[in-house]
Amino acid sequence: MIFMINVIIDREGCISCGQCWDACPNFFEENAEDGWSQIAKKFRIAGKPNEGVAFEDIEECVKQAAEGCPAQVIHVGAPSVGFDLV
Repeated sequence: MIFMINVIIDREGCISCGQCWDACPNFFEENAEDGWSQIAKKFRIAGKPNEGVAFEDIEECVKQAAEGCPAQVIHVGAPSVGFDLV
């Protein structure tokens, strides 16, 4: 089993400060077109730049980024359990 958390960014409320990119650069990145934060492609749900899943190996930095966001636009859901199909 693997543990993961759901993450949603209210991108329209993003102030492009870069705090989340610094706190968790593997998960969060700047969108080159609008400058707002987005979730890195490999963590996205259904290709949406504002919805993703963070696995337990990066969960702590994702939570730190959410807590440190001055605009409070990063929302972290409760941990859930998935199954590793490999």
